[in-house]
Parts: sequence; C-alpha cells; structure tokens
Amino acid sequence: MGWRNIVAHRRRDLLSIIPMTLLAAGGSTVWLGTRTCLAWLVVVAILIAVNQALCRFIALQKADEPALELGMAAFTLGYTFVYAILPAALILQGERTAVLAGAAMMGAIALSCTAEFVISRRIGSAALLGVLAHVAVLAWITFEPEHLPRTAFALIAVISFFAYVLQYALHRERAALRMAEAMALAQTREAEAASANAAKTAFLATMSHEIRTPLNGIMGMAQVMEGDALSPPQRERLQVVRQSGAALTVILNDVLDLARIEAGQLELRPEPFDLRELLTGCGQTFAALAEGKGLTHDLAINPAAEGAYLGDVGRLRQILLNLLSNAVKFTEAGGVSIAARYEHDRLELTVADTGPGVAPEEQERLFARFVLLDDIATRRQGGAGLGLAICRELARAMGGDITVRSRPGEGSAFTVSLPLPRVETAAPAAAPPPPSVAPALRVLAAEDNPTNQLVLRLVLQQAGVEPTIVDDGAQAVEAWRRGDWDVVLMDIHMPVMDGLAALKEIRRLEAEEQRPRTTVIALTANAMRHQVEALLAAGMDGHVGKPIDVAELLQALERATRRETSAEPIAAPRHEFQ
Repeated sequence: MGWRNIVAHRRRDLLSIIPMTLLAAGGSTVWLGTRTCLAWLVVVAILIAVNQALCRFIALQKADEPALELGMAAFTLGYTFVYAILPAALILQGERTAVLAGAAMMGAIALSCTAEFVISRRIGSAALLGVLAHVAVLAWITFEPEHLPRTAFALIAVISFFAYVLQYALHRERAALRMAEAMALAQTREAEAASANAAKTAFLATMSHEIRTPLNGIMGMAQVMEGDALSPPQRERLQVVRQSGAALTVILNDVLDLARIEAGQLELRPEPFDLRELLTGCGQTFAALAEGKGLTHDLAINPAAEGAYLGDVGRLRQILLNLLSNAVKFTEAGGVSIAARYEHDRLELTVADTGPGVAPEEQERLFARFVLLDDIATRRQGGAGLGLAICRELARAMGGDITVRSRPGEGSAFTVSLPLPRVETAAPAAAPPPPSVAPALRVLAAEDNPTNQLVLRLVLQQAGVEPTIVDDGAQAVEAWRRGDWDVVLMDIHMPVMDGLAALKEIRRLEAEEQRPRTTVIALTANAMRHQVEALLAAGMDGHVGKPIDVAELLQALERATRRETSAEPIAAPRHEFQ
C-alpha cells in the first residue's frame, strides 16, 4: 500500500492526539489566557477533522497516486505549522516556565514527525518543515544584533536538535525496512514450511498406500496359506514371512505416528480401562517369546494401584508393547518384569529386564529418533530406532513422561509415569466371539489390483463366501444395480471411477429408486486416522485396512450380517496404530 499507510497511522494516532491537544490548550491558559488557547483549539479541531476526512478519501482510492501524496504533504505542512503555533506562542511569551513548556511541546511535535517519515519521506519531511518554519519565524522575531553570538549559538543548538531528529527518522526508516524484510522473509519461510509439511503429509499418505498394497499380498496370502495342510518346515517358513510382514507393518505405523506427532495431529481418546486386564494382556503377548528364550516373566501390581483408570488405553498399550518388545528382544538370560504402583495421583508402570544395560551417558539418546545404540545388536535384532522416541512423545502428550534407569551388565528399567485419574471399576471386556460369516452372504467387492483380488477371493472362500469381484467403481455401481447385495467391499483408489464416487452414486440411486441401504465397507490402504474418519464421514459403513487382517475382515462382515437383521449400526474398528 506504500505511503497510504499514513491513513491507518493517523487513525490510530487520533486516540492520543485528541487528549494531548486538550491538555496542551488547557495548560497553556496559565500563560496565554483562555481566549487565545480556545481559538487555537477550535482551529486545530477543524484541521483534525479535515485530516480524517482526507484520510477517508485516500483510503477509497485504488492506486497510490503521486499527486495525492503531494497533496497530503502540503496539507501536513500547514497542519503542523498551525499545531506548532501554541508552543511558539509560549516561547515568545518569554517567561522561563512558558519557554520551557513551549520548547518541550515543540520537541515532542518534531519527534512525532519521525513516525510519518518512515511511512513517507515527503509527508514526514513536510511535517518537519512545518516545525522548522516556526523556528525560523521565532529566530527572526527575537533577533537582536547586540546579542548575535547568543542568537547564533541558539540557532546552532536548534539545528543540531533537528539534525538529530532527522538522523533518528532515517534510522527508524531503515529499521522499519529491515523489519519489513524480516517479516516478509519469515512469512515466506513459514509458507515454505507449511508447503513442505503438506508435501510430506501427502508423500507419507501416498507411500503408506503404495507400501500397504503389496504388503497386503504378502500378509493376505500368508494368512490364507495357514489354513492349508503344510509340513512343519513349510509352516515354519510361513511364520517367518508373517513375522517379517508384521515387522514391516510396525515400522510403517511408527513412521506415520511420528509424522502425525510432528504435525500436531495426535489424538487421544480417553476411556475407562482396568489396569490388571491391560497389563496381563500385554504380558501374555510376549510370554511365549520370553519362554522360548528361557526368560522368566513376572507381573507385580501394588494393591494401591489396582482398579480402573481413565486414559487412552490404546496408546498406553502401544507404549507397553514397545517396551516389552525391546526388553524381550535384547535380553538373553534372566527375565523381564512389569510392575505397577500409584503414588501422588500418578500411575507408574515399570518394564524391567536383565539385559545388557545402557551406559549413563547414552541413556538420553535412547529416546532420539532413528538412533540405534548397539549397532551389532541392532543388526541382529532389527529396528528403525523410532519406537522409544514415539513412546516418549505419546507419554508426554498424555501429560506424563518416560525415564530409564540402567547400568551396563545389570539390565534396564523403563518407567512410564502418567497423571491418570481413577474411575469406578471398568466392566471387564467380553472376549469377542469368533467371527462367523454366513456362507450365503452376498458380497460384492471392487478391487483393481489382481494380487489383492486373489487374496480377497481366497480369504472369503475359506470363510465359505464366494464374492463377486469387479475391477473399478463404475463396474461396482453397475453390478450393484443388477443384483441384491448384503455387503459391498469398496477399494478407494481405482481407475475409471474411484471408490468414493462409486459410493456417492450408490447412495444417490438408493434414494432415487427407494432401495434399502446397502452396507458399504471401505477396504483400502488409506489407513491413516484422518483418512479413516474422512471415509466414514463420506458415508462408508465401516473400514478395513490393508494389509488385510482376516479376523478384522470377517468381524466386519459378521457385523454387517448382524446389522441386516437388527438394524444395528456398524461400529468403525479401532485402529490403535493408524
């Protein structure tokens, strides 16, 4: 906007100019009398009103016309000259106190001109010129030949003062320019960072999708083959495939969690949970692995810690499973233990092991990202160096923290401290019944990837369901119109017509043809939490992520069957690591 910023500046200054003008007029009556000060006040008030009207006129103009700037500078010259009449009159009055008051007012007016000098040199210079005109008039009126040395000295002092004011104005201008450049640079960098963050989010979402698609073939086929008649060596090899696929899935989930934490998008979902049930379940997950290595595994819950708490049990389970995984993985002899206590309104959970331990100077590095302290052990055991970093971020997001006590050769103890409130005893979660899918279930599946089509067909055939599979959303809509389906499994990214467009068309046709609502479940590699929520908001009745977990898929189909008979809505599955 350039020099027209003077408009906003003078509008802001109005709040200080009015009280200062009234104060100057009222105070000057002591030396100049009421009539003189009142006359000055009336003229200045008129000029203030004209100034605001001129500012409104300038604000309405679309271009920074040079003629307007020159006109504003000419008005400012007269405005400042009239405003400075009062302090000039005080100086001419001659009484020492009047001269002191007038000089102070004149100096204040000169300094105030520096603010406008930064906005427009022409307007700021005009304001300073108005003050200098008074100085020249005062010098001419008070000039006495016999006092020439004194007059010269006074003029030198005045000129020096105005030179300082001009230097200060130039300094303010340079500072303002540097500030504007810094602000512009900061805004540019902020925009670049936001763009980079958006690009990173898009990249992670794309990579997540692209990695999950082939991973679905690996994990899906491994689960299908588990139902076949295999020799012990074949089953052992298949177990290696499944474990490797599961490890890759964990790394993928860790990267997505880290991205969500950095973007400030981590969500916590508090709910009541029973502490013993949580710790027992986590311990049992690694019990077989610990026993296979000859390790003991213990659980000790202080009586004061027993009971139910309110917290994000999914995230807490994620922390504990990571700590237990590391403890069992790096411990070759001895044992692993879980201990719980509740003190000072904080729940403390400690996972201890008798592993190799960590030197004190290395302990803080354990929680850094992509840091693997024992390179030899890491090569043997695997890992991306993200687990503990994410665990600490999750604990801090819940208002707590994770600390470690360790000595080389004596093992390690990781303590999670969280300020979780106590609640009434949570009802024990009922074990979900094994999924049972009716063989007559009519399933239409839209999936463009041939490998995923094969995996899906084999998985459903093992459950006794013979699906109809089409290659894209357009074919899915056409097949839906010709048939009567219990469930539609819909991929999202497909050629010709994507899954969301197909869903929208199906819902439109349901309303137009007055057909009952068909259960449509998203079967997709879009597994990040915000993606799942967007799919459900778009009208999906459920979500099953890739790589496909057979039990999760069959549970979704079983819920769909139950819904057909009871009109019960399908609950979206909980994705603890998405």
